[in-house]
Amino acid sequence: MKRIINVNRILNVLFLMLLLSCVQDDDFSVPSDLNEDENKSLNQILEGLKDGALNEISIASLNQQFVAGEVVQFASHSVVKGYVTSSDKTGNFYKEIYIQDSPSNPTMAISIVLNQVDSYNQFNLGREVYILLQDLYLGETASEVFAIGGEEDGSRVGLLTENQIKTHLFRSTETVEIIPLELNFSDINENYVGMFVAINNVEFPESLEGQSYFNAVDDFDTQRKMQRCEGFSYEEFSLETSSFSTFKNEILPTQNGTIKGVISKSYGGDDFVLVLNDTKDVVFNNPRCIPLNADDFTIIFEETFNDAIDEDILDTEGWINFAERGQVLWTEQIYSKNGYAEFGTFGATDTQNVAWLVSPAINMDAYDNEFLNFKMGQHHITSVRNTIEVLASTDFNGSDVLNATWTEIDAKVPTKYDEWYAFKDSGLIDISQFSGILYFAFKVTGSGTNEALDGSYQLDDFRVLTEK
Repeated sequence: MKRIINVNRILNVLFLMLLLSCVQDDDFSVPSDLNEDENKSLNQILEGLKDGALNEISIASLNQQFVAGEVVQFASHSVVKGYVTSSDKTGNFYKEIYIQDSPSNPTMAISIVLNQVDSYNQFNLGREVYILLQDLYLGETASEVFAIGGEEDGSRVGLLTENQIKTHLFRSTETVEIIPLELNFSDINENYVGMFVAINNVEFPESLEGQSYFNAVDDFDTQRKMQRCEGFSYEEFSLETSSFSTFKNEILPTQNGTIKGVISKSYGGDDFVLVLNDTKDVVFNNPRCIPLNADDFTIIFEETFNDAIDEDILDTEGWINFAERGQVLWTEQIYSKNGYAEFGTFGATDTQNVAWLVSPAINMDAYDNEFLNFKMGQHHITSVRNTIEVLASTDFNGSDVLNATWTEIDAKVPTKYDEWYAFKDSGLIDISQFSGILYFAFKVTGSGTNEALDGSYQLDDFRVLTEK
């Protein structure tokens, strides 16, 4: 579906013709200066921004105009500026460039799909670029990545042609250092796609020792699992390597360290992946990490839900199961002889469901250095509006859930990109700032009538611990 946005035809397409083409370098050096045509075109853009003939729009503003599954054509004389975060110098990126809105602490990034290889000769890592948007298209790629393209290709954007690159995509003389944004695997979501990031305390599983970045049995891309210690287990993420990369046959490092790359998505958009610009950004010189040992902690309270009765309403002793909206409650489930709690609205008739599962009381004054830990999974979560919140209260009276003061806890919870039915460790969550009698709650928002909001969240192995 095509929509026209920011209609402003006062200036017609003849304005574009005044912007002379940008010439790609034929050699393999990256120039610090621009040729005469490039200087003239860039100066015209800068003058247009200065006198109001052109309007600068942020990548974040473009994202607000973006509607998944739709392609929109730019009609206004707008320009977006960014800094290149990806490089096809090693062949690991192909006919795409990612740019983010700032060299450090970026807030948003976007892909530009273009019919050009060896684009690093012109749009090198850290290069400041300007994109003249009129008549280009905003949408997503086949990988469901937010992107600018040169045509409408069904529900996707198509590549900028060679002529469109010359008349719409401009580099300045500025090349800056891109400071990687430091993240954990569990932090990664849609907002970070296209950004250059660094992840610390990373290693490849021992099962991959001796393996290369690319698996020869794959046709196009290989995903290698990475892991980092988090609490009592590992959290995982995938590194994706192209069959065309120059480093595909390099052997994976066996130690632990820091990896830098660009957040992207696998083909089809099913998974987030990390994509390397170069293996120079993989610095694994530290000893491998070891997850925490539960024997080093004293368990203050634990609920494994192992007494669950499959598909019954959850009535575990001491827990409060409360429906704020709708009729659906948390249930007890069993899979492979393992009991757990689950909330899902599939098959329900309520337009909105909000349900709480509240823990028994914990006396925080009886201990020091307390931590919260649990495992959580999901299945059929497809929307960011189908949410789960982890909350804590010190003024809950044990019965009136809605009149208590609840503080949200920064906890790792599943997203729609996590594997279904795979329980993930929350890590150790420091709760020592609380005192008195403390309750925890897991609050889910969903819908029984909206298929996008009828997914399920699963909770297991809830523990409050203190260090011995």
